Amino acid sequence: MVARSKPSLLDGAAIGKEGSPDEVIAGSAGWHVATADALDFAEALPDACAHAVWTDPPYCSGGYTESAKRQARGMITHKSVKSMGWFINDNMGSAGIVWLLRCVAVQAFRILVDGGSLGVFCDWRMVPLLAPALESSGLRWQGMVIWDKRAPALGTGFRRQHEVVLHFVKGTGVFHDASTGDVLNVSRLHHEARNHQTAKPPEVIERCLAVVAPPGGLVVDFFTGGGSTGVAARRLGMRFLGSEIDSRIAARAREAIRAQSTDARRVGKAHQLGLFDGE
Repeated sequence: MVARSKPSLLDGAAIGKEGSPDEVIAGSAGWHVATADALDFAEALPDACAHAVWTDPPYCSGGYTESAKRQARGMITHKSVKSMGWFINDNMGSAGIVWLLRCVAVQAFRILVDGGSLGVFCDWRMVPLLAPALESSGLRWQGMVIWDKRAPALGTGFRRQHEVVLHFVKGTGVFHDASTGDVLNVSRLHHEARNHQTAKPPEVIERCLAVVAPPGGLVVDFFTGGGSTGVAARRLGMRFLGSEIDSRIAARAREAIRAQSTDARRVGKAHQLGLFDGE
């Protein structure tokens, strides 16, 4: 493994530039999306290079039973599933996803700087299984962020209108914004033109990243999907490294990230003293 060192911040001239993972880590490029398995990609990253790992894995909510999960064609019946089909790994059983995400959390612990954050989207059914598995990596469970979609899904009874982000920190968390609560009200209807079957609105992720990473800092997503985390990172003037196992979906993510402009007012802050400087 590469020896630990304080992570670089973004070179202002490199903002928006696509480059290799090494260039992004060094700050001479802004982003990279690899077509790769999540764990293979994670193992290639150096120690203590990232300020945040924020990801939306295939958390297998296609059914209430193990048999139903393995046979499911997906978590949702959204029209994007009908048009795009389903995607790899979302019909794993609970044991499979717990194993995978525990391995991801171990790698996140290694690549995060002290005080860095791991955020993992899931739904209520997976919280009791995933939370202790992630915590066993050595990360500390900081809490949960609730995404309120502002409208209930289909169904009967108390129709679900939220998802959860499990939030973990390495050591004592270092945060960069104190204006955001743990309930994010962002309408899912604002993101109907999605390029992935379960894409999250970049606005949700943007509000999370502003809390857990500095401008110019490095954000990593091992399950990039349609690229929402990369889009959010670019909006905030942060660097981004992502991996996506499906080459067609990875291409869509690159297209979305390339098309996203950056708020230039945020980039200059990367050259000011940040919360990680002086350590």
